[in-house]
Amino acid sequence: MKRFRLPVAVDARLLCHLSRLSINCLDNISFHRAVALLSSVFSQLSRLSLKLDAYTLATGPLIISGDTIQQLCMDRLKPLAIYILDLSLYVEDDLEEKVILNSFLEAPFTRREQPKVFIKERDSWNIEPKCYCFVVHTSPYKGTIFEPFLFPKNLQVYV
Repeated sequence: MKRFRLPVAVDARLLCHLSRLSINCLDNISFHRAVALLSSVFSQLSRLSLKLDAYTLATGPLIISGDTIQQLCMDRLKPLAIYILDLSLYVEDDLEEKVILNSFLEAPFTRREQPKVFIKERDSWNIEPKCYCFVVHTSPYKGTIFEPFLFPKNLQVYV
């Protein structure tokens, strides 16, 4: 029997004082649920940290693309808000066109000077043959150090 922990109830009167938010999602369903639940407070945030490790399809109602992140998160933040991204996406049935990867490359938040966004395909030899994976990270913030596997010599990095 699988058990799910529900979040602790939040007093709605305290949400107006929220300035920082950290969201850690394990899949595309938890991402969409968290964003739907917290979308009304994004406009008052001065800092957002988003960590996501998800398998997704190239089509369907719950895809996670660059457009999705832009519309549901970045467009709702304060203009000078700081955001930290740590996204690992495993995409099925998109190996030919790489629509999801290209959507991140074209998203407006990836072209801002600060924070600098790094997008890199990862070696997917241990995943299904119809899958590819990539990571999206922001530049280090206050001493954050990138993992060594992010920048191997023979793989292309999109900046």
